[in-house]
Amino acid sequence: MKLPELMRAVSDVAQTGGTPAHCEELAREAGRLADMVGWASGPIDPKGQLLERLAMLQEDLNVRQARINDAGIAMLHDALTVLGRAIARHDEQLDPDSAGDDEGEDFA
Repeated sequence: MKLPELMRAVSDVAQTGGTPAHCEELAREAGRLADMVGWASGPIDPKGQLLERLAMLQEDLNVRQARINDAGIAMLHDALTVLGRAIARHDEQLDPDSAGDDEGEDFA
């Protein structure tokens, strides 16, 4: 499953619900994608739009979780957090402007 497909499936779960098995399957898929982030040859989300969309999906999952209190929804939410962090970390490592706050400081 590719990222756009995962995001559509998560959106469907957030809007209409899903079985615990389906939520677990999507959470595993998000974990698999998070593991593959490091293989990307360039930035995945240079404009931050993907991370914004992941955050919106997590908010939608929070609303669904508050209504039905399903552990599968919570697991899926957490898996999206891991995926978002992996993407952000990957893109940050490729950005020469985020090399660190100490760059250019003279410690001598």
